[in-house]
Amino acid sequence: MILVTSMLTGLFAAMLRSAFAVIVISFLIGVLFLVAFALYGAPLTSLLFAVLGFNGGLLLCGAVYMVGSGTRSAS
Repeated sequence: MILVTSMLTGLFAAMLRSAFAVIVISFLIGVLFLVAFALYGAPLTSLLFAVLGFNGGLLLCGAVYMVGSGTRSAS
């Protein structure tokens, strides 16, 4: 669940096409898991899954843009 949620967050952040939005969302993910770890003892693997999912969403958006631009230029 964490992986899918963070992947969609990364995908939507990349769709904004704003480096500032990506940086802010990355910072907020880090702060959220730091607080969860400090207050509730959340496992650090959850942070790992969130970071992997967020980066996966960014890469997915980039791949879709690359495939989309390749098909348009070939037409």
